[in-house]
Amino acid sequence: MSLFEQFLNKGQLLDEEERLALYKFLLINQSDRYTLDAKKLLKERLLISYIARGEILYKINSGRVSYSSRVIGSKEFNESVRELKLGPIEFLSTLELKKFFAQAEIDNVRNYPMGESHGAATGFTINTYPFYDLNYYSNGHGKFLGLIEKIRHTDDELLQKLLAS
Repeated sequence: MSLFEQFLNKGQLLDEEERLALYKFLLINQSDRYTLDAKKLLKERLLISYIARGEILYKINSGRVSYSSRVIGSKEFNESVRELKLGPIEFLSTLELKKFFAQAEIDNVRNYPMGESHGAATGFTINTYPFYDLNYYSNGHGKFLGLIEKIRHTDDELLQKLLAS
């Protein structure tokens, strides 16, 4: 079993470092799919994707994209989990959507992993700040400090292992 498959099975047991490495891995490995999905979403205003045991519904409304999710086969999606304001330039919106998609997939792997026993018992668990937000790196103490911390942060061994698996 590859490290990626192991991460898909861990769910709530994924620690912060593993989730960040998985986020970066998805941005690299799924870049082409994310680009196609972003273009489709911008055109059709609605998109459904799947990862692990989760189904993700993306919607664009009034210049904002949001996503809801559910366990595959469930009747209803949960309320909107995250939201992102899109700009008027399609190229930049596509870049932002790719990061948004990777974060949504991380959130879903965390809550609806392949291994059912490691999923969220109640509620839907997410990071307060998504990985694409500079506030993540400063723990909410401002984007400037977040930028400095992000520059200081080096890609770790886990990302290299994921890319090699």
